[in-house]
Amino acid sequence: MRLTRPFRRLSPAERRLWDAYQTGAWVDLRSGDPEADDPANGECWGPERTVRAEVVAALLLGAREPEPGATPGLRLAGARITGNLDLSDAAVGAKLHLLNCHLSGTVDISDAKTQGLRFRGCELGRVRAARSTVDGLLDFDGSALRGLRMDNAHITGQLRLARARVSPPDAADPDLMRFMEDVRRPYSEAERRERGLEDGHRWAVWAGGAVVDGGAFLRGLRATGGLRMVGARFNGGLYLQEASITATRHSALPAAGPEPEPATATATATATAEPTAVEPYGHSGFRESPATSYAVYADFLESSAAEFSAGFTAVGTVRLRGARINGVLSFDRATLEAPDRSLHLSHMQVDELILKPSAIEGEANLGYSRIGVLLDHPAAYPDRVQLNGLTYEALRGPWTVAERLSWVGRDPGGYRPQPYEQLAAWYRRIGHEPDARRVLLAKQREHRGTLRPTGRFWGRLLDVAVGYGYRPWLAGLWAVVLLAAGTAVFSSVPPVKIDPDHVRHFNAFVYTLDLLVPVSVFEQRGAWEPVGWTRWLAWTLVASGWILATALIAGAARVLRPSNAP
Repeated sequence: MRLTRPFRRLSPAERRLWDAYQTGAWVDLRSGDPEADDPANGECWGPERTVRAEVVAALLLGAREPEPGATPGLRLAGARITGNLDLSDAAVGAKLHLLNCHLSGTVDISDAKTQGLRFRGCELGRVRAARSTVDGLLDFDGSALRGLRMDNAHITGQLRLARARVSPPDAADPDLMRFMEDVRRPYSEAERRERGLEDGHRWAVWAGGAVVDGGAFLRGLRATGGLRMVGARFNGGLYLQEASITATRHSALPAAGPEPEPATATATATATAEPTAVEPYGHSGFRESPATSYAVYADFLESSAAEFSAGFTAVGTVRLRGARINGVLSFDRATLEAPDRSLHLSHMQVDELILKPSAIEGEANLGYSRIGVLLDHPAAYPDRVQLNGLTYEALRGPWTVAERLSWVGRDPGGYRPQPYEQLAAWYRRIGHEPDARRVLLAKQREHRGTLRPTGRFWGRLLDVAVGYGYRPWLAGLWAVVLLAAGTAVFSSVPPVKIDPDHVRHFNAFVYTLDLLVPVSVFEQRGAWEPVGWTRWLAWTLVASGWILATALIAGAARVLRPSNAP
């Protein structure tokens, strides 16, 4: 049954769409000329290709009853859709598929429950999908958007933004702000920022708390603004291969002053962004604060896999603090650039981290993360790396021990003992005890630089003598040298007998050995008294004997220590 049209008049294009809806047939308004059909030129399309957004909304909201034996749906190609497409709070039972369409207004599905929505190769304005439920696919492949907000949305299928171009909306909606604020308790500045009422327009994609069951495919995405995905969950994985994300700052932000809170991280997107409103990070000599430079802000993200790889480029910080990745997190062949911190991966849990970027500029932070397998290479890290608290079960990659020691010693805060202990424990676990001792020796040497002068002197003495007990063979070498020197000196300048009546025969080698041993074994030191300057040599031998004995005991304790001890 055909319902009375709720519109006084339908254009020919709208009439075709109205009649095709009941069976879900395609309505193709394209001319066949690729250049003329480019939706970027949709503003120039005439009335023969124009459809009002209210007509589209009316059909999706039940203006026509379904035809028996057919599945209704709205499939439209090459149309210019004017006005705002408002489906907020609605329950939409039919699928929407737009191809190469131009939508000048806002697409709003906030708090709605819909079937699959596809906007392929379209030119869109702002898309609002906060708290919506999409039962199926949410597809923006090849489209251009001026801001996508989908915080706390639930998508049972896939989220697709492959080859899409996303920019931030021009500004926050003043009407929306007016209806969200209680005049009896106005929002504080921090609350306005947290709700996106003040700076949300700087993000290309705002998806905090979103849940995507079928995976998020953002391969080839181009955004000159950040992706804000705090607390988002991607059960089927997050894929950003070949994507390019460039963080931006608002032009009105002062060059100096107090830093905004992390929740105000800026972002803006695509080449269509107006240069007077936003400016790509790093192109003006302006040094932004960390809060305005996030390419990806995804604290506490959960995903079965996350691919920032195969040509992924981020200009601005990639932040995954507290993330949980139940598979592989990959930065293989990625390009990461930021003037301060390029990677913030602290307090994270991940089964395998592949950190092999093609280029990286800016500090990396892996502090207090728990990693199953860490696959990396020496060039994967900048000069400043925070590793304090990092634990891992296995290391993979073409590293030498010297390169790993350089790696754990790059903390911008100075000496940290835990990275050395963790590295030594891993070498011990795989049976490389000499490498573990080398690491712990390097730890003691770095620690020495933090001591007072007396501690540094004693530490240097232990280092030269026996390598802090990690090189006990040095004690034997020093003993041989001192024994040879004492034997030669006391052979040339023999000591005098203390008791002339006691019959004894002097042996320079045995006398020197008796001086070196902490407890007199051959009773030579009590029978002979060195003369002249050789007294200093004798005292030096006695003191050296105590030092070497102490070091040898420490070395033996380290050798006999259980292999699972640090």
